[in-house]
Amino acid sequence: MNNKLDIIFFGDSLTLGYGVTKQNSWVYKLTQERSLSSLNKACNGDTTTSMLTRYNDDVLIYSPSKIFIMGGSNDLLLGRKIPFIISNIGIMINDGLNIGSKVTLGIPPKIIGQMANSLFSPSHLYSYAEKELQYLKDELIKLSNKYNLQFINFYDLTFNRDDIYLDGIHMNSLGHHLMYENALNYF
Repeated sequence: MNNKLDIIFFGDSLTLGYGVTKQNSWVYKLTQERSLSSLNKACNGDTTTSMLTRYNDDVLIYSPSKIFIMGGSNDLLLGRKIPFIISNIGIMINDGLNIGSKVTLGIPPKIIGQMANSLFSPSHLYSYAEKELQYLKDELIKLSNKYNLQFINFYDLTFNRDDIYLDGIHMNSLGHHLMYENALNYF
């Protein structure tokens, strides 16, 4: 590529903008407001393992100036453990830094299991994911500090805010607007 991209957003449905129009997604609003050349390479349902599998072809080959990475919620919804998630994200961080990109981590929003069970899809793993997301937040902050990276804490943003969810997992337009406002400071 001749023109270097400002940023690639990489993650799952929370970064892609599941459930809202493109114009209402936090990533789209942010890239428009900041006039960033960008690609949103997020994918609904992605785990950190599938993110890692496609990381080279979807991110590294573009050598973007910045990479935003947010994942782990779907791993937890499958019962995976936090060290496994952190290991995968750590590999992505290292690979991104090795090509000279600046990496920013996103800390996933909380999950409201009871709402998700009735509005999204029944699962016996919601309570596990709800509890573990708090610990994932702490481990992602430690990982950010280890590599001296910025992070955007969407978890705390969504604390005690049931009105910003479509289904207990994904954000509605108000939720995306709050994520956008929170992310503006980092870009």
